[in-house]
Amino acid sequence: MAVQLETPRVLLRAWHDSDVEPWISLNADAENLRYFPRLYSAEESRANHARLRDLLADNPFGLWAAEEKSSGEFMGFVGLARQEIPGVSFMPCHEIGWRLDKKYWGKGYATEAAKVVLDFGLQDLGINEIFSFTAAQNLPSINVMRKIGLRRRAELDFDHPRIEAGNPVRFHVVYST
Repeated sequence: MAVQLETPRVLLRAWHDSDVEPWISLNADAENLRYFPRLYSAEESRANHARLRDLLADNPFGLWAAEEKSSGEFMGFVGLARQEIPGVSFMPCHEIGWRLDKKYWGKGYATEAAKVVLDFGLQDLGINEIFSFTAAQNLPSINVMRKIGLRRRAELDFDHPRIEAGNPVRFHVVYST
């Protein structure tokens, strides 16, 4: 059974089939993905759901489905991922990340859940350094990075090679433990 983590308000759990439709909706919403290079089709989101579900089932960590405990509703994800983006100086690495539906923004959910994930990665998994990176314009995520204690690593900032030149979200800022 996959590891579950929880906070007072958030359950980080395995992905369920019932998460597919809200995941499709989250990834097709322009406001939710305003700091991403594009929206995702329903088919892409279905495939991504299956990949995230399978990775989490086969590993002690991953991108957990985030569920609001009070309502039982799917919120998005928070978790750790092994990243290896060719041409990025600090790769391979472990990245902490989150993507929550806009309905849950500004309420401290991402910070609350990310703190638990960060502690799990550092203490339980013994990962020495955990990174987080995002488009330079993504101030809400940058604020979460700061609130969970990550520090700015300007010397590692990069143009994301999987995002086309000229796209306004190509330049990424980097934080780490």
